[in-house]
Amino acid sequence: MRKYWIQIVAATVLSVVFIVFPLFLSKGWLHILIVMLFNIIYTIGFWVIMRMGYLSFGHAAYVGIGGYTSAILTTMLNVPVFISIPISGVVAAAIGFGIGKITLQLRGIYFSITVFAFGEVLKTLWLTFNKPFGGPQGIWGIPRPSLFGFKFATHISYYYLILFFFVLVFFFLRSLDRSHFGFTCLGFKTKETELLAQSVGIDTSLYKNISFSISCLIPGMAGALYAHYFNYISPFVFTFALSTDIVVYSMVGGTANIFGPVIGAGILTIASELAFAAGYYRSLLFGVLLLVVILVLPNGLLGLFRKGR
Repeated sequence: MRKYWIQIVAATVLSVVFIVFPLFLSKGWLHILIVMLFNIIYTIGFWVIMRMGYLSFGHAAYVGIGGYTSAILTTMLNVPVFISIPISGVVAAAIGFGIGKITLQLRGIYFSITVFAFGEVLKTLWLTFNKPFGGPQGIWGIPRPSLFGFKFATHISYYYLILFFFVLVFFFLRSLDRSHFGFTCLGFKTKETELLAQSVGIDTSLYKNISFSISCLIPGMAGALYAHYFNYISPFVFTFALSTDIVVYSMVGGTANIFGPVIGAGILTIASELAFAAGYYRSLLFGVLLLVVILVLPNGLLGLFRKGR
């Protein structure tokens, strides 16, 4: 009974913080919250494969695939935004499935290098071809979403749109994590446990490919929303630095469950935006923080909260 009331109080507090409180914030703070939600969505999408023991330094590529797909569909083919967003996610998932068929056979540094190389190849394509990717200048004039005549043109309206998308993704991944599928995928963390799963008849390749596709689908859709928020997209947005940030967010927060990436991405995004003037020292700050977490808190901030509880 006590646990039930604690959950009610926690849900009420979170509702006030994320639904009511933003109504009283300035545009600058709303922008920070929107960027924070983008980073959280990228990170919980990445967490889907990291929980299986795969460390990807190329996940920014799938964010970019979603962004470019939606930008091309809406600016060149006049596809409605709310149709182009799910299409963008499906395109990212399909490409991820194909890449996963090759890369998921690898482990450790070999997997990380392969997905990093794929991201760099994509970036080169986006930079090289003016049509349809816009070359180094990128694509301008990407429209804001509109639904039944209402256009998400203000910061507060777009914040609620991203918040709604985050809630859907969060509960979907949390349910997936608690399902038989999610439990089975936890058995692939090492090569030995994967071989053990294969020995009892589990098609590990299929499970891993589906997980990797989901891990690409979510950042792909978020990348599309990102493009429509900024009305602009370029190859210099989806770089190795973004992939590294996603890894840092996840490791600092902890990977034991989905709350870890949410905590890590949320705290570090706000800290990063507040320290924006620090420039290149921001990367140094992230590096030192990651080193401290690895040495002192191997389970991330989530492990610290659990220990305190």
